Amino acid sequence: MNLILMGNHKRGKLMLALVFIGVIVNSFAQTPKEEKSIIKVLSYNIHYGVGMDGEKDLQRIADVINKLQPDLVGLQEVSDSIMVAKLAQLTGMEGVFGASTEKEPPNLYRLLSIPVPESQLHYGDAVLSKYPMKYIGNLSLPSASSSRYEAMCVDVKISRFKGKEDKIRFVNTHFDYLETIGSKEARKTSVEVIEQAFFAEHVPLAILTGDLNVVPNAEPMQLLEEKGWMYESLGKELFTVPVVQPKKQIDYILPRPKSKWKVIAVEAVPETMASDHLPLLMHLELIQKK
Repeated sequence: MNLILMGNHKRGKLMLALVFIGVIVNSFAQTPKEEKSIIKVLSYNIHYGVGMDGEKDLQRIADVINKLQPDLVGLQEVSDSIMVAKLAQLTGMEGVFGASTEKEPPNLYRLLSIPVPESQLHYGDAVLSKYPMKYIGNLSLPSASSSRYEAMCVDVKISRFKGKEDKIRFVNTHFDYLETIGSKEARKTSVEVIEQAFFAEHVPLAILTGDLNVVPNAEPMQLLEEKGWMYESLGKELFTVPVVQPKKQIDYILPRPKSKWKVIAVEAVPETMASDHLPLLMHLELIQKK
């Protein structure tokens, strides 16, 4: 009789222990995992909306953006604010246009009787965003080939990421393209102009997108990295031009500072019709404070 009671007592203790362990395991399983703060950024030279078939079609550009679903977009070679407004409407994003000096009359090409398509007389870059943004400004950049290059800046509010900085300084730019000595010097100077214009004071978080017209090991890229911008390819070749059999990367997404960002994924998207550049897409994780 005593042996039976002792056996039942031991079995009872064992059952209680198993139930206790099960409750603990279940509580851990039900604890929600901390949501990662991922921001998708796109840099895209859209060639005024003119595709490889010579047709101007903003819907194709919008389709590319809608398919990739970025949070922030830096667009280069944008005709005017009307084009930005149309793309914002087609993508459901907010849009800001940064005009180059060519938009200001009198137009230099017209004064010199240089035949340039109407779509290129008004020219600049643009930012599209899923989040509210504040326009900071835009400025022309040094150039030895024309006065068509500029950098624009907005502050994007990302307050949905609780416990983190609630603002990203987003700079979108386009550097001079020639291989002359003057253009090479202009690209290097452009790095300093952006720094002085938009980073004279401490900025906790920033992202730069742009058609920089240089390859990754070029001197302007080294200067950007010295300023704290992070180039990360995850070991891939991110060739963006030409769209058919691309041979080099000249389009970039650079986060800053390195301590606050982790590149999760990056790719040159194989879209070969909508523009003469491939779009560059990056998934960035905002690293939490500890």
